[in-house]
Amino acid sequence: MKINRIKALRRARADAKLRPLLQIPYDPDLFHELNVERFELGKTGKILFNHPQGTHDDRFWAVTLAVYSVEQAPPPQSRPIARVI
Repeated sequence: MKINRIKALRRARADAKLRPLLQIPYDPDLFHELNVERFELGKTGKILFNHPQGTHDDRFWAVTLAVYSVEQAPPPQSRPIARVI
């Protein structure tokens, strides 16, 4: 669900331990996209997401999906690369 992706991004931006790991390049247009996404509660109770007319949200959703995917991925297995004698 989209809300889970947004929550993952918010956690990564707010958590002091995670923030240094979240390296978003400085791009004014990207930061604008990250800050203008809107949501509203629809008539059916479902959360609807949109962005202002004349703007895009493709990169916003790409960043949220990337952060969410990393958060959901299991940690890599640690394997020794050499045997200590």
